Amino acid sequence: MKGRALALAVGFALAGGAVASADPRLDEVVYSPYVERHVVEVETRVGQELGPGDLSGARAVVVEVEAGISDRASLALVSRIVREPGGSDRLTGLGLEGIYYLGQVPKLGVDVGGYLEVAKGLGGESDGLEAKLLLAKTQGRFQGLVNLILERPLGAPEGEAFASYGYAASATWRVVGRWRLGAEAFGDLGDDHSFLGRQGAYVGPQVKWEGRPGRLPFDVALDAGWLAPVGLDRREARSQTRLSVEIERRF
Repeated sequence: MKGRALALAVGFALAGGAVASADPRLDEVVYSPYVERHVVEVETRVGQELGPGDLSGARAVVVEVEAGISDRASLALVSRIVREPGGSDRLTGLGLEGIYYLGQVPKLGVDVGGYLEVAKGLGGESDGLEAKLLLAKTQGRFQGLVNLILERPLGAPEGEAFASYGYAASATWRVVGRWRLGAEAFGDLGDDHSFLGRQGAYVGPQVKWEGRPGRLPFDVALDAGWLAPVGLDRREARSQTRLSVEIERRF
């Protein structure tokens, strides 16, 4: 019942895009609150908008190097390369990111973590602060992840330094071996001027795989998805593709 309850909650998050707007969150991924000590991870992820639409051709590339410094905490260096529609790739920011596992909610079996990133804007972009509440429920073959996101620019001109809110969510099931299938969603919840209300999102199927191919000395994690815009985001692009490749090794 608890697994079904969280699956239903994630389902509402996915469906919420139909009424929920416009930030495609191309550089986002659905984080889990779990941390592994003495594990170093190198992750590259790419998000691409497919036309026609106002954002057709937009792309974001994120490279993260993360290290588990304890059983509860990890630190990472993050870089972002963004291409706007009709433009060229440019480095827009470097950041320091931390994740801390807080524990499990009694009786619910929901794991909770916190995420904080401070980013230095480059190429005309402002500095920024991003915080997330990370929720996870694993039961049998099912895993549900929900991220509640707050973003605020630092040092922005007066009238522009307000927070925006969003979410990232996924629900996957282990099907065969190390393969997982499910769905994910990325969307907005508004900002300090207009919270909730009619927004939009990108929603679609997701496939994940984790393992150690052959005799390689490290593990590999793949995460791929194809997302369709719903609600107000339908004018932005026809669809969106995402691919994440992660290499991790224990030391």
